[in-house]
Parts: sequence; C-alpha cells; structure tokens
Amino acid sequence: MDNDTKRSRDINALLSEKHTADVEAGHRDSRFQAGSGNARQGLRAIHTSAMGRTLGYCALLVAILVLAHRTVLEYNIIDQWSSNELQYTQNIEYSAVPGFFKQSIWGANVTEIGPIPKRFGLIDGHDKYWRSFRQKIKKMNTKSGKDTTYKVLFLGRHGEGFHNLGLNYYGEEEWDRKWGRLTGNGTITWGPDAKLTPNGIEQTKRVNALWKDEMHNGGGIPLPTALFVSPLRRTLYTLNASFAGVVDCPPPLIIENLRDAYGLRTSDWRHNKTWIHERFPRFEFEEGFTERDELWEEGKREPTEHVQERVKDVLDRIFTLSDSYLALVAHDKVISATFNLTGHPDYDLPTGGVIPLVIKVTRVRV
Repeated sequence: MDNDTKRSRDINALLSEKHTADVEAGHRDSRFQAGSGNARQGLRAIHTSAMGRTLGYCALLVAILVLAHRTVLEYNIIDQWSSNELQYTQNIEYSAVPGFFKQSIWGANVTEIGPIPKRFGLIDGHDKYWRSFRQKIKKMNTKSGKDTTYKVLFLGRHGEGFHNLGLNYYGEEEWDRKWGRLTGNGTITWGPDAKLTPNGIEQTKRVNALWKDEMHNGGGIPLPTALFVSPLRRTLYTLNASFAGVVDCPPPLIIENLRDAYGLRTSDWRHNKTWIHERFPRFEFEEGFTERDELWEEGKREPTEHVQERVKDVLDRIFTLSDSYLALVAHDKVISATFNLTGHPDYDLPTGGVIPLVIKVTRVRV
C-alpha cells in the first residue's frame, strides 16, 4: 500500500470512528465494585469474637486501603489517556486569529479586495512572506499548551453556477416561491445539482493560476495536506480544477455535511454516489456516504441553524487531524457558518473566491 493511500485511509478512519467511554466506564465500575466487595467481606467478620473483631477491623482497614488505592489508580489511568481518546470527552472551541489576511479585518471591503487577491490576501508583503508566515504558525504552535493548536484553513467557495444566475435574476423570494423549485426556465438549467457556468469554470482556472504563482513566490505558499469538499457537482469541479497540478495527494474527501442547505431548491439536490465516483474517481467518500440523496426534500428547506450545527460537526472532526494546513471547498452558507463558529468578521465571499483563516483550536476537557 503506497503512503498516499494509507494516509487517505487514516484520515477517513479517523473521521468515521465513533469513540465512546462507556466500555471504559464499565471496567472502572466493575473494579470499583470489586473493591467494595472486599470491604463488605471485612464487615462480616467484625462480630465473630474478640479475636474475630480484631481481625475484622484489620480486614476492613485493608479493604478500605485497597479501595482507595484502586480509586486513585483509576484517576491516574483517566489522566493518562492519549490525546486521541481525550478528543471525544471534550468540547472544542474555535477562534479566528486576526492580523494575517486582509479579509479578516473588520469592515474589509470585498469589492476592493476581490475574490482571490494577490498572496490570497496575506498582509505581510516582504520578500519571503510565505516563509515568514510558516515560521509564525510554527512558533504559535510550539508555544501553545497541549490543549491548543493553530490551524490554517483555505476556505473556498465554488465557482459561479447556473443557479446563481437564476437566483440573482429572480431574487430570493421569487426563487424560493417558484423558480428555484424547478430545474430551469427554458433558457438555462440549474437542477438537479447545478453545473458551473462558463464564467464559473474560468474562476476555477484563476484560482489554480494563483496557487501555482504563490508556490514560487515569497518562499512558497504552504500547501494543504488534507482536502475536503461538498458532494455537489459545482464544488467537486471547483476543487478538482483549483488544485490541478498543485496538490495531487492525498485524495480529497467528500463530506455530506459540507453541502449547501438542502431541500426545496433543485440546484442543491445532489447526484447519487455512483455518478459522482464515475466522474471524480480520485475522490474518496467519507464512511457511511449514501448512494442516493436522502436529505433533500421537495417542499422543505433546511434551516440555517441546522447548517451551522453540521458544520460544527465537520470542524470538530477535521481539526482533530495533525495537519496544520487544510483546504475546503463548499458553499456560501457553509462559509458563513464557519465565520460564525470562529468569530471571524462577516465577509461576503464571491463565487470562485478563497479566504485563508488562521484558527485557534482549543480543547476544553469536560
């Protein structure tokens, strides 16, 4: 098995693994009860005789000491759990770290900055700006405590789709009332699972060109070592085109919960798993990815609050990986949810845009 395949399987296994402390708790309970049984045996000997009473007190004292020792031992075992196990017994909090990219400044003007600014918006402009950036992230991680890490997430929005044209033309109210429920208007088609427009395809090419430029500028941009993507066609194509000739491994992982708000709009009704695999054979699916779209409903739109809940679930999983640099291609609502969860300033990222986030990840033990 080559290293790339092993790496992708390790990522998939970690994302799909369901840890529980019930078994450990059961073992602790049984050992605790064993100690308690010893104490009860000591109690039964107390009233047999004078000698029995003396022996009984001794037995009771020994049982209590054994119980106390085992209780302390159990706490030591809990404290020595590996970080991999601890991650499932704690909350994870996120905080966007300002000062690195223009887009993270409060009140940043999207029109002035553009979808993919030079250096992806990095403020530091001296000769070796990416080398300096890598050194700063490394230093922050070196100085952080064992429950804190810093991650860099290159957050991309898919290129312009035909549904974007329809939504902009009709407006959101009319789109949800009528047109978004249809697959097209006789002139253009936006469903199911909207395609990129020619302009959207050009946007992905511009992203790819910027990645390739920055690989050779400023000491070389740090490339993501883990890629994640929504299962909708427009995001799959965007990620594939954006990283062509830039990052060839590990294979991107398709995660259902990175999709746009589902239901009602036909543009968000995904193709089946077989269709996706035939067109993007290099991509891998998260464990449990269903053949058919089981989430989309014809007359019901997923609420924004639920989108944020599932995005939190994705962040909790991907940020348990050891990778410091990650990339993700998704949708406007997923990006907005990420901003809300990390405290990043609101930023209306255009289609085909990329925004890098420096995120402080703090594990809060519970």
